[in-house]
Amino acid sequence: MSKQTLSAAAIGSILLFVVGCTSAVSTTDTAVKISTEAGATSIKIGGSSETYEDLKQLADAYRQQEKADGVTFDFLPPSQTSGGIQGVKNSLLDLGGLSRQLTEKDASDDLAYLKLRETPLVLIVHESVSNISNITAEQINAIYQGEITNWQDLGGPDERIVLFDLAEDENEKQVLRRAYLGDDLKITPDAIVFAEDDELIETAAITPFSMAAVPLEDELIDSPVNILSIDGVAPSADALVSGQYVMSLPLGFVFNKTPSVETQDFVAFVTSAEGQSILAESPAE
Repeated sequence: MSKQTLSAAAIGSILLFVVGCTSAVSTTDTAVKISTEAGATSIKIGGSSETYEDLKQLADAYRQQEKADGVTFDFLPPSQTSGGIQGVKNSLLDLGGLSRQLTEKDASDDLAYLKLRETPLVLIVHESVSNISNITAEQINAIYQGEITNWQDLGGPDERIVLFDLAEDENEKQVLRRAYLGDDLKITPDAIVFAEDDELIETAAITPFSMAAVPLEDELIDSPVNILSIDGVAPSADALVSGQYVMSLPLGFVFNKTPSVETQDFVAFVTSAEGQSILAESPAE
């Protein structure tokens, strides 16, 4: 499925569905408590870069409210989900972005978790890969282990496949393994491995005959890449709810169960009708 077919409206419909899957604020039955101590007016945010676009839109809208007068948002350089969790645990962050669910290993009595939405993990190819709009599970497996190395084998141009991959500890790679590759498949040594998906997307957009698995983001709409359907199924609201499209990343954030008043007010805004409307209208992560 090309980027032209997967329009901004279509992506919006995906998010209109997935935002309805927002979870409860707490990871346990313990209610989130509001600190009565005066908190700082700066809300520090870090962690997974996939959550930044949503959180920035929410922060901009929140600051338009009268009660948010003087509150600022400090978005630190993004890292990973683990960085967001540890940042909150160590009181270095007020909100830590996650691109996966909070696990029992991560959870503590001090952390609360709020799910924002699900975002599909999609396979993209550079626009130079002509005549290919769909790929099968078997073909994905063969490409990643190096059995298929030329686009001509899939009905495309007679050009070598440039495979971009992510490190094994990245959440996106773990989703791809669970869905199609399995735990034991050995990735071809010809794959070019990136530590961050943002760098991968930028490189894929300027590299002819490339392929990569990336989260569905708004920047893909205007990038010279095409989004493939898998076994004839494109990422859509119906495909997600039916389970036909199996690759997605849950986006959310953690915060302390005794947050500053400012942080708690912002969390309440995120769960409000206005906050949920912003998430539903967002064209991407």
